[in-house]
Amino acid sequence: MRFAVLHHLESAGEEPAAAVYADVLEQVRAAEALGYEIAWVAEHHFSAAKGRAPSPLLFLMHVAGQTQRIRLGTAVLPAPFYHALRLAENVALFDQLSGGRLDCGISSSGVPDEMRVFGVAQEGKHERLRESLLWLRRAWAGERVSGSSGAIGGPDAVQVVPQPLQSPDEMVWVAASTPGAARVAGELGHHLLLPSLKTVETSAEHVALYRAALADHGHDFATRKLQQTLHLILDEDHDRAMRRAKPVIRAYYARYTQSGAVQRLEDESLPAIMHRINFAAGGPEAVAEQIAGVAAALSLTHVAFQARLIGQTQREILRTHELAISHVAPLLESAVAAG
Repeated sequence: MRFAVLHHLESAGEEPAAAVYADVLEQVRAAEALGYEIAWVAEHHFSAAKGRAPSPLLFLMHVAGQTQRIRLGTAVLPAPFYHALRLAENVALFDQLSGGRLDCGISSSGVPDEMRVFGVAQEGKHERLRESLLWLRRAWAGERVSGSSGAIGGPDAVQVVPQPLQSPDEMVWVAASTPGAARVAGELGHHLLLPSLKTVETSAEHVALYRAALADHGHDFATRKLQQTLHLILDEDHDRAMRRAKPVIRAYYARYTQSGAVQRLEDESLPAIMHRINFAAGGPEAVAEQIAGVAAALSLTHVAFQARLIGQTQREILRTHELAISHVAPLLESAVAAG
């Protein structure tokens, strides 16, 4: 099991953007020193409460200049929001400048309010995703492509320069928030990003569709990566962790239900909410047990921690990341060794 960190760069409205960027940079540098494999940044628009990275590649380029080893991931780039040629060029340039450290997460769409503003329809999104990914694979292989993501060759065909250092098979992950996206990811043999706000049961159905599509199209599941994101609050002392976590869990549940991202539960007990929104909290033993259960249900290779949560201090966030490596990872390794 490999660990990653995920940043939405969300904040209370009064927090200056520069302070958010500085805190996240410090957290990513600390994650690199601790041995995390990937730092992901989510794309959001028009709301500080959702996140302050409308261009993850730009922010991650800033991070790349101040890190050496940690991989840097977009979580995710909604393909319909980008002109195909500019997306191909920007991703390739980033991969070159970062020394081949890009993990490029791509999705079929964004959140509904952002899609309305960008003029993108939900209808046909999975076919557009397949078309975009196939076009990008050709562009990054050096083929001459036209300027729209369905066109190959033609009188206006061009070659994308530079080419990325990595192949698409290495660097592309597909966000699978729907069955159709999971099938497309499997068809094309890409890695799979599972969303933080689907239940484990729903994500397990998507993983089954992904595995079937991989097999149907001759791809080896054993070579593919699967990641689930978990909200995380961790402390050496379980009771202290839960005291910290309880108001944060309920605040995020309220936020998600008010936005429509999550439907209200009949059972609004803390364990039920934690299960619904994929929130791990407690001492190392409790958190390791929660992660192990999710990892087994979804055949995960990676888990990403969303620990930069509104209501947590920078010190608490950094300590959570540290304890995940120093205390939780060994417990997971022991559990795997024990069978």
